[in-house]
Amino acid sequence: MVQVSKILSDSNRGIQVKSRNDYIELSRKGLSMRQMKEILDFTGIPMKEISGIISLSDRQLARYTDEKIFKTDTSAHLIWIVELYKFGYEVFEERAHFQRWMRSDIRALDYQKPISLLDTSFGIDAIKTILGRLEHGVYS
Repeated sequence: MVQVSKILSDSNRGIQVKSRNDYIELSRKGLSMRQMKEILDFTGIPMKEISGIISLSDRQLARYTDEKIFKTDTSAHLIWIVELYKFGYEVFEERAHFQRWMRSDIRALDYQKPISLLDTSFGIDAIKTILGRLEHGVYS
C-alpha cells in the first residue's frame, strides 16, 4: 500500500508530510499540480472527473504545469479525498473493490454513488461514516 505521506510530500518544495498534523501547513502552502497527479493515480479518479469535484474546469487543469500551486481550500479538499481513499482501501482491503464501491449505488446514501458526493466536505463525511460502519460489520 502506498503511503499517503509519500503522495502528499513534495521534495522539490521541501514539504515532508509525516503525520496528519502536517495537513494544516500543507493545505496552507498548497498542493502542486504534480501532487494532484499523484493523488489521481492513488484514487483512480480521472482528471476530467476531479475537475468537477474541485470546481475547476478540466481545460483549466490541462493548462497547469506541474509546479502550479492550488489554493488552500482546493488543497484541503484534495487532502480530505486522499484520507477518505486511504480509509476505504483499509476497509475493503483491495483498491479495486473500494473503487468499484465508490461507483455503486449505496442504499445508505439514498442510492447515490459515493463518488458523486466528493464535491463537498459533508459528502466526504457521509462516506466516511458508512465506511466506519462497514469496518465494524454494521451493513447499511
